[in-house]
Amino acid sequence: MLPAHAVNAGPGRRRRRILRVAAAGLVTSLVLGACSSRAPVEDQAATGTLDEPIVITDQRGVTHTFTEPIDSIVTTVIPAPSMITALDQGYDRVKGVNRSTVARDEGSTFADMFPQALENTVVSGPDFVPNVETIIELDPDVVIQWADQGDHETFIGPIEAAGYPVIGLQYGTQEDLETWVTMFSTLLGKPERGEQLLGRMHETIAELKGFAAEQTTSPRTIFLRTAGDGGYNAGMSSRDAYMHSWMTLPGATNVAADVEYSTQSALNVEQLIGWNPEVIFTSSMTALTPADVYADPALAGLDAVKNKRVYAVPSGGFWWDPPSAESHLMMKWAATMLHPETFSADLRTEIAQHYEFLYGTTVTDEQIDELLRFDANADSAGYDVLAR
Repeated sequence: MLPAHAVNAGPGRRRRRILRVAAAGLVTSLVLGACSSRAPVEDQAATGTLDEPIVITDQRGVTHTFTEPIDSIVTTVIPAPSMITALDQGYDRVKGVNRSTVARDEGSTFADMFPQALENTVVSGPDFVPNVETIIELDPDVVIQWADQGDHETFIGPIEAAGYPVIGLQYGTQEDLETWVTMFSTLLGKPERGEQLLGRMHETIAELKGFAAEQTTSPRTIFLRTAGDGGYNAGMSSRDAYMHSWMTLPGATNVAADVEYSTQSALNVEQLIGWNPEVIFTSSMTALTPADVYADPALAGLDAVKNKRVYAVPSGGFWWDPPSAESHLMMKWAATMLHPETFSADLRTEIAQHYEFLYGTTVTDEQIDELLRFDANADSAGYDVLAR
């Protein structure tokens, strides 16, 4: 691993392309396992076109210095393309993505706004392992990759061996999200956009903290990602997952806060019955819907089921349950579902206003209906408060 605060001063683009070709053989051997140690990224000074270099310290503690504008970005990180697009108000600089990003965007509001997202080059699968040969063909200015999803030699080392600077990210707190916003906006040369987005998030967080402090009830709630033969996956309700933050921020009790963080392990139905949540959220990332929960006879006695308070999380420019550029909207949507009698927000108007700010696009009522998932929430109590 590079030492903390190492400097990656990128070479000029013409020379860099020559270096890529020279590195291709080395990368191939690395990918095939012929070489277990990675070659270090060269520290190279070059004449750039920026008046001031772009300096970013990633979440590994590695500092990168860019002396030329960033024109092309490749990322295996699934939420990164939508966040970069929101900060840039355009998709043009995103040149390679995770296969799961393309799959998520199919049929989405994001694809309506940026149809080129569906044709983007795939540089990794859902396992985040990079296809370095494809990255070399794209020849990006920078690569964004997870720094906490596996070993360095598999996920980051081969990309660095090819001569590309890698912005390493970690998941998944509000602080992490805000760090991404700051890094991405700096990388794009638009730090003021990052400050504006964070300002909107901080305003929403302050509003909901104040609201929660005035509440006399704290509804029991849980987030369910999937269902299977073994039960329901509530591992992303863990206090170590981002979902915990938007459930508890408006003043709710996350009954599964102490479960082990996991995207796969099942929670037995008996435990779910014992917790008896009053509100259940189902993920926008999976096929699980409120209808599935209502149809399960084992859950018929849950307060959330009896009162039809099971809600499918929205999905707009990105899924709303994990961190994204739209997380402040998710927070208000959750508050509306958790406290229908005391929390009031004109969420449709706010969505339209924020989408104009984020993506430079005017969304239609039909698109707002789609992202709020009125079809999946058709039988959920009180959802008509969000109707047009």
